[in-house]
Amino acid sequence: MGSKCIGIDIGGTTVKIGIFTTEGQLLEKWEVPTRKENNGNQILPDVAASIEKKLQKMGIDKADVVGAGMGVPGPVLPDGSVEVCVNLGWKNANPQKELSGLLGGMLVRSGNDANVAALGEMWQGGGKGYRDIVMVTLGTGVGGGVIIDEKIIAGRHGLAGEIGHIHVRDEETEYCNCGGRGCLEQVASATGI
Repeated sequence: MGSKCIGIDIGGTTVKIGIFTTEGQLLEKWEVPTRKENNGNQILPDVAASIEKKLQKMGIDKADVVGAGMGVPGPVLPDGSVEVCVNLGWKNANPQKELSGLLGGMLVRSGNDANVAALGEMWQGGGKGYRDIVMVTLGTGVGGGVIIDEKIIAGRHGLAGEIGHIHVRDEETEYCNCGGRGCLEQVASATGI
């Protein structure tokens, strides 16, 4: 069995990637730009090529990698698919399946980026040792991850932590990426500010 794993955070501006030991020690981290043109069709091929190059440079055989975990902005269905990911231009896509194929069948699991960040914090970060945590992420968007009794609370449609789309401002005249107006993301995200 492999002794390495890969973490991927698909952001609206950059994709952050890390190679870890299965015990959680960070071995290497880097970023690639998030190329959103053409409905984000180049994002995952860029990620796969970057991972392949880094593994080769580090002398790590893919057989020594147990798998990759990927955080995606917005709701992610249990099969790893997304109906819509407005920050990236994806519609009816399965980034989990696509990235696995691009990496030669490597095991890939995906989830909402804030939920996955909360899991990471519970495993090796500020939430280590706690059974219940709430994580708020700020970047191109605003997200939230909720873990209770060591289980992610995703909600029926994966929207439980989507705090960026809570209505906070009645006088907003511009539309949010979600199609609404007055969302928290419009005033509190890096792009909103």
